[in-house]
Amino acid sequence: MEIEPSQVFATRRGGWAGYGHLLGIKGTVPLTVTDLKTPQMAAPQHNSGLEKSPTSTGNDMAKVKVDAKEALDDIRAGTSDIALIDKYGLSAMGLQSLFSKLVDAGLISRAELDKRLPLSQKTVDIAIYRCPACDMPQFTEFDECPQCGIIVSKFKKRRPRASAKAGGKGSRGVSPVAGAGDWRGAVMFRANLHRTGSYDTRGVAKLTRLKWKFKTDGWVSSSPAVTQDAVLFGSLDGNFYSVNKETAQERWNFKTGSSIYSSCAIAGAVVFFGSLDGAIYGLDLQSGEPQFKFATAAAVYSSPAVADGRIYFGSLDGNLYAVDVVGQTEQWKFKTGGPVYSTPAISEGIVYFGSLDGNLYAVAVRSGKSVWKLKTGGPVSTTPVIARDVVYFGSGDRCIYAADSGTGQERWHFKAGDKISSSSAVARDVIYFGSDDRRVYAVDVKTGLAIWTFETEGAVYSSPTLAGGMVYFGSADGTLYALDLATGQEIWRFKTGSPVYSSPAVADGVIYFGSDDGHLYAIQ
Repeated sequence: MEIEPSQVFATRRGGWAGYGHLLGIKGTVPLTVTDLKTPQMAAPQHNSGLEKSPTSTGNDMAKVKVDAKEALDDIRAGTSDIALIDKYGLSAMGLQSLFSKLVDAGLISRAELDKRLPLSQKTVDIAIYRCPACDMPQFTEFDECPQCGIIVSKFKKRRPRASAKAGGKGSRGVSPVAGAGDWRGAVMFRANLHRTGSYDTRGVAKLTRLKWKFKTDGWVSSSPAVTQDAVLFGSLDGNFYSVNKETAQERWNFKTGSSIYSSCAIAGAVVFFGSLDGAIYGLDLQSGEPQFKFATAAAVYSSPAVADGRIYFGSLDGNLYAVDVVGQTEQWKFKTGGPVYSTPAISEGIVYFGSLDGNLYAVAVRSGKSVWKLKTGGPVSTTPVIARDVVYFGSGDRCIYAADSGTGQERWHFKAGDKISSSSAVARDVIYFGSDDRRVYAVDVKTGLAIWTFETEGAVYSSPTLAGGMVYFGSADGTLYALDLATGQEIWRFKTGSPVYSSPAVADGVIYFGSDDGHLYAIQ
């Protein structure tokens, strides 16, 4: 935490014992908050990215001064996230930095912050205007989005480079099997329907070079899928891309109605993904021509699961959907008490997913009827992972949970230092996950006790990926890390120009991942 000179007397007198102590300080009390200069269009650094030691967060970061006392007054008065963003001129990342600085200074507790409803729950029903790129709701008309930083007038003037057009019907060539021939690449988010995050492929034990990088016009927060000849992924510029796996030459792109956070799933000859325009799309794998489209009532962040002729996914309208792939008809939908960001996992006839209402749900795949639910103390936006007869998932209450997959009975929970937005990976009786506390944890699945932890310089939203005895993940500090699976020792790191929220995919000794600098990277 960076402290301004005017704060020194306060910290040396006991570290700001609390808000009551702060009230006795006259004048402003500035905090220096780390934020992005231009969140949407931040220019990448022009270097190889290969590093062996920590460096700065890049030239796209800015320092913004915020009066701590005034911010605390606003927070405790119930001021919404969007109002705080507008008032202090921050992005969403900057707002989280402000929260972290206030907690680190002892001015407010994390529990008090966690009681506040997230932005989407406070404003989604009453906002009049929305950002055309990231779907952030606003109360008044605006030209520059405080969330992603795009200039709305310029964004609306853009034209897609796609050869395929949005919409369209027909599902010929769609297979219910999630795969692509005999290719054993990364064809869905978290590697498989159990969402273990473990790839049966050669990893990258020694980083030698940047193979290529592909530039888009928006953040790349989704995770790529890798086939025998292509890498497929979505961007916040609203396009879904297919690029040549060896050369990064664009094969085709497809323009949706809004930003794409959802990671894709490949089933036979079709690739499926969601968009913040509220729809799930299915495109021909080779041509990018539309084969499938199903619209919901709100944005789709959730990554789809395709199994037995159906596609399962969540929407911010609070439902989990089961849709017939061939007929493009809804089979059932399951209503929760909050938006569904979580990506579903499927095992033994049950689909598991979380909701911002704080529950993990288990629902029968055929009937859509509830099997059980487990209540936590915070929103559940993460993807559950299933290993043997246990389901693991993280919550905004800072805990990772292990529950019986058949009954929902909690077996244990482990508390991290901050909320858990990263989904887990599991292998060899160890579960790996990241936290907003800037750490990655390895926890014994039998005892629920920590084996090792590794600290980065930013929150870890990226979900760890396992391959070749290594764990790979990104951090908000702009770095992709590679650690030894058994010890947590850092083996290498790769620096990008902006935060890395994308979860890496690994195939044949190459790692593919996105960055908020707008690039998809391939490194080996």
